Amino acid sequence: MSENSPSVTMTPSCDDITSHQQIQHHLCSCHHHDECCSHHHHDECCPRHHHDECCPHHHHDECCPITTDDHHECCPHHHHDECPRHHHDECCPITTTTSAAHHHHDEGCPHHHHDECCPHHRPDSTSSRVYTQYIYKQSLPSHQHHSCASLYRGTCPYFHHQHGLLPQHHTDDQSVDLHLPNQLSHHRPLLLTTLLVTLFFNQLTLCWPLAEGSPVEDVYQHWLKKGDKSLRAVSSDLILRQQEIASSTISVEVMVDTLTIQVIINGKQVLRQHNKTTRTSPTRYATAHRGVHVIAVHPHRGTPTLTTYYRTWQPRATKGLVQTLTSLQPGTLLVLAAPGDWRYFFDNETNDFLEEFLGGWWVGNMCHGEMWVGVATVSGPLWGEAATTHRNYTSGPSTPLWLEVEVPRTPPVRACAWYGQPELQERAAFCEKYEGYGDWCSCHHPTTISPAHASPAPLVMKETIPIVIVTSRHQFKVLRQLQQLWNQAGGGSTPILLAVDGYQQEAQDFAKIVGLPALYHLNPATPGEKVRINEHIKFAIFQTFSYYPSVDKIIILEDDLILAPDFISYFHQTAPLLDADDTIFCVNAYNYNSFKPTAIDASRLYREDVFPAYGWMVTRRWAHQVLPQWPKRSHEVDWDWYLRGVVQSGRDVVTPEVPRTMHDGSGGVHVTGWEQAGFFDRRAFNSDPQAVLNISYLTHDAYESFLERELQTATLLKIQEHPCIKEYIPKTKVGSFLVYYYGETEKDDHLSYFTLVACFGGYEKGRFEHHHLMHTLGYYGNAVYIVACPGSPYCKVKREDYKNLVYQASDNDTRISMLHMDKVLLPQMTPVVHIRYTPEYLDEEFLLDNYYIINQPPSFREIH
Repeated sequence: MSENSPSVTMTPSCDDITSHQQIQHHLCSCHHHDECCSHHHHDECCPRHHHDECCPHHHHDECCPITTDDHHECCPHHHHDECPRHHHDECCPITTTTSAAHHHHDEGCPHHHHDECCPHHRPDSTSSRVYTQYIYKQSLPSHQHHSCASLYRGTCPYFHHQHGLLPQHHTDDQSVDLHLPNQLSHHRPLLLTTLLVTLFFNQLTLCWPLAEGSPVEDVYQHWLKKGDKSLRAVSSDLILRQQEIASSTISVEVMVDTLTIQVIINGKQVLRQHNKTTRTSPTRYATAHRGVHVIAVHPHRGTPTLTTYYRTWQPRATKGLVQTLTSLQPGTLLVLAAPGDWRYFFDNETNDFLEEFLGGWWVGNMCHGEMWVGVATVSGPLWGEAATTHRNYTSGPSTPLWLEVEVPRTPPVRACAWYGQPELQERAAFCEKYEGYGDWCSCHHPTTISPAHASPAPLVMKETIPIVIVTSRHQFKVLRQLQQLWNQAGGGSTPILLAVDGYQQEAQDFAKIVGLPALYHLNPATPGEKVRINEHIKFAIFQTFSYYPSVDKIIILEDDLILAPDFISYFHQTAPLLDADDTIFCVNAYNYNSFKPTAIDASRLYREDVFPAYGWMVTRRWAHQVLPQWPKRSHEVDWDWYLRGVVQSGRDVVTPEVPRTMHDGSGGVHVTGWEQAGFFDRRAFNSDPQAVLNISYLTHDAYESFLERELQTATLLKIQEHPCIKEYIPKTKVGSFLVYYYGETEKDDHLSYFTLVACFGGYEKGRFEHHHLMHTLGYYGNAVYIVACPGSPYCKVKREDYKNLVYQASDNDTRISMLHMDKVLLPQMTPVVHIRYTPEYLDEEFLLDNYYIINQPPSFREIH
């Protein structure tokens, strides 16, 4: 180490340790103070040849708790396996403990012999490492200063004697100088409080006097060696001290491995998943717990206020993670646990956010297959960060990780000024109990969301059409929808009902505060089953018509949707269609075949053979006809596809060219992160609150006449060059266009529809959204009619003219369209994979900079 290396001075701050001699006494494990050694070197303190003459304890590590570079200074034994602390980082690589208030010696390796705990003296190049930092800035009462400074207890500490980063000898000014490489100088402030070097060990927590003398005690001595605390005799002062510590701190324990995640708060298990799988493709399964688990904890009571999970091995999930973290209130205790391949879609923006949000070091530099855990206070300290890493790349996961942190409790409630207002008492109690509500629970500028403050904008409403919000456990998403509904015309006059899947106290408390009725569903389906949502949708429709016996129509709305500013107006403008035409199945607020920037005409509507989706309106007559035919629980199908295939019977759904809802998912059961990022996020969304619809041509006969005129006057396109290479349709509004493609059925066996629509900016996977095998696209204000020949009745081409007028894609044409879609989809779907390599320098390993990035896009078959 060079002489000009930057040094960090760490001065003990314990009130009851005021001198160098007291520090030595604190570290000494001898029975009598006058036997304690003040020498810097162990051999000066214990010059005797026999270990038992120097240290009265049975275990060597209780006599010599500080490891030095020279093994024989700490352990006089001749054989390596007789000194269990020679290579501390190679022993028991799965346990990491940090503690703010106390330190337990017996939670590491209980075995007397090194090879009983760690059978491999020298790990190979692919073995894992455990890294832990701990920061504890708040002072404890004077009687709790037995921790003295930031304590570290880990089976594989980052700083170990091989690295040459041990503190220098104590000097007269009672400080410890820690010399660091030049590359680490920019981390000096955090190093002042980082729990990577053990400075002090408390005699009481380290030295457990073992029973000796009697044959019975000798027989059961192995129990004590294996860490059975129930057989240890301790002083009453220790018990009292631990009780005092427990009353002033919150204990957090987190364990993650390849199959399990477990979080324990104050001895109570709040999260556990073990050996659960999820299907990632028709033939592949993966562990269901991989990703980032978020647990928000009340900083005084220690009770969970939010528990959620993000599949960050899929695209788009990191956006949901960031949204959730930013919605937490300052002061909230936050636990983040990330097992498995959770890092796939962490881009630089997400990495920077997490490092700044947590004040952490390593979260941005973790690699594929590595475990990571962090415990922090929102807008406050990072209490603990731990990780197990690979020494170099391996396809398997790193070793399991266990982190234990004790965090000081805060006052019982936050000091928010509006908490004292009598009319906001229930809301204040709610915000103390639940998290994720953002500005609504903000201390400084809480948002007011109420129908009494609804938009005064006028809206002609000829009838009352209630909205039922189908929800389960995302009331903060319901809050967002209420804000969007009550901020638009008609919001204050529209009844809203909550249909809650199962009983949830949070939903009941929330409904009471916002003044909405809520109905709770005793769902017969098992949680997680596909058919559970089927049962709940049926329940919501039935109960809403029962709750509002005089209404004729209702709007069904899922809680994971963002609403356009004319959402209510849209349904009131289209409601007369359901009265006038029995061939209309329902009215949708959504259109699958609508992407930015091609779909721009917010006034245009279509009739299509598609299923109800993402905000839809039905009549009471519809409910009487359809609910008796609803899929049974024994049917392993999605309710919407079942209705389209079995119940709809040729009736059309009215859809807008520009959707009035936007799906806002983060990778769930029904909509994966791949679909959300690649398709749902790219779809158009209306932003005009004054959009006016023309419904005069949408009844059955009028629509057929309209189509006949459109197809007769549309410009017929003869596709001779590939449509992705030649621009056939101008990007300005000039009229209507007609394209014939070869297709007999909806399946598109010849891939001609796919090849065309991929180039025209439509939904190449959306073969199901059509009107008698005629798909209609909006293309910069132009209507594009894509007609299947011979499958569609709108195909008027004679067989002998097929070669000239009907487009049939070749294999090469399809490959070109696939490459075109790769350019469209891959920016949203390309993972950022960190791969670990063997570090060359100490600072490189310390900062976890020993990785390289692979941006390996998925193949088209994986995303098609």
